[in-house]
Amino acid sequence: MKNISRHLLKTVILLGIVLASAGLAKQSNIILILTDDQGWNNTEVLMMPSRADTRSDFYLTPSFKRLADAGMTFSQAYAPHSVCSPSRHAIQFGMSPAKLKKTSNRAVNYPEPFPVQAIPQVLKSIDPAYRAAHFGKWHMHRHPAELGYDISDGRTGNHTGRQFSTDQTRHWPHDDPKRSVSITDNAVQFIRHQAHSNAPFFLQVSHYAIHLSAEAKPATLARHKARTPGKTHTAYWYAAMIDDLDQAIGRILDVLNELQLTDSTYIFLTSDNGGTARQYPHFNKPLRAGKGSYYEGGLRVPFFVAGPGIKPGSYSDVPVIGYDLLSTFAELAGSTKPMPRDIEGGSVKAVLFNGGKGAVQRPRLGLHFYRPLDSVLIRDGHKLRRIHRTGDIELYNLAEDLSETTNLTTTNPLLAKRMQTGLEDWIRSIDATTPSPLDRRPKRNPRAGVKR
Repeated sequence: MKNISRHLLKTVILLGIVLASAGLAKQSNIILILTDDQGWNNTEVLMMPSRADTRSDFYLTPSFKRLADAGMTFSQAYAPHSVCSPSRHAIQFGMSPAKLKKTSNRAVNYPEPFPVQAIPQVLKSIDPAYRAAHFGKWHMHRHPAELGYDISDGRTGNHTGRQFSTDQTRHWPHDDPKRSVSITDNAVQFIRHQAHSNAPFFLQVSHYAIHLSAEAKPATLARHKARTPGKTHTAYWYAAMIDDLDQAIGRILDVLNELQLTDSTYIFLTSDNGGTARQYPHFNKPLRAGKGSYYEGGLRVPFFVAGPGIKPGSYSDVPVIGYDLLSTFAELAGSTKPMPRDIEGGSVKAVLFNGGKGAVQRPRLGLHFYRPLDSVLIRDGHKLRRIHRTGDIELYNLAEDLSETTNLTTTNPLLAKRMQTGLEDWIRSIDATTPSPLDRRPKRNPRAGVKR
């Protein structure tokens, strides 16, 4: 009898090995939660353990902290661009907005056709069993279905999430602020369906929060209005919006626990750009400036990852960027093939599994940013910014000067020259200064044909 049991056990183990080697073993699930215009330190999580001013002194975000405690916090994470649409394109295709010829929110500036596959298409090429869904703000020209998403809210944008006026001097209490409740309802339903079908999935939940109008649940708004504000963060309506967003994120974590999917699911949470600084310039303090700027306040964003093999409560100061996600997801799904040569991002997987240590291997060293106004290179702890109209150069030591207050160009001219050469070489290599063909179309004269 014992021999039969041993033989049966060996058979089961052997069958598992065969199925895995044949690519039939169930792949990991991957969830990407993308927030909108969320500042780097707009949570109660310390983004840098050594600095108390790198978390909010007013906002309450227990779900963000729960995710950070379960996994890894990246202290030096960047959005691919300082505004929404270019970042979202870069995330989907693993390339910088400049290489995609998508460096603004202008609807006419879309490349066609896209030169590489999007995240769902890459995952399905690794394992056709993957199912993909996108809920929330899309802000891209092509329909999600064209990029491999099986289910989505369609071609949504800011207009879809704008249930009330964009006037932020008024506060709009209602039960589905920024559609965070309905978006999460769809996401939870999708997760439940995939758990029942036992198929691996990729889910992107793109929140409309915290962009535009000041919306919150009535009870949430009242609770934060009664609290004592912080010294840096003071707006109770903003605290209420983040609270409602945090509750939505908590629901995703809860359903994964309920369905026992935590040990087979990787959760990534980041933002499409830095927080807005128009209404309250100190929102992103200690970072300089905010959304729309290539200073740290416009580019540096929260970035948390949890999942099997990732040390709980860990930190990493390895620089990562939104266009690293495609390569990372491909490796987590089991790909052993090199990414197409056009891909500019690298995989973060090795850093995740090594306690936050190591480096992301990309085709070119450093993180690169370009738009017609200015360009940036971040490399080896330093940041160089070039202003195109004047040719002026700024150089900052981010490790010592997080607020970018001291320009080192004159004190370290050799480093400035070396980084400027590297930045300009990248700009030439991707032909960044040549606009999209759609941008070169003659502009229609609105007065043409009008009789005087």
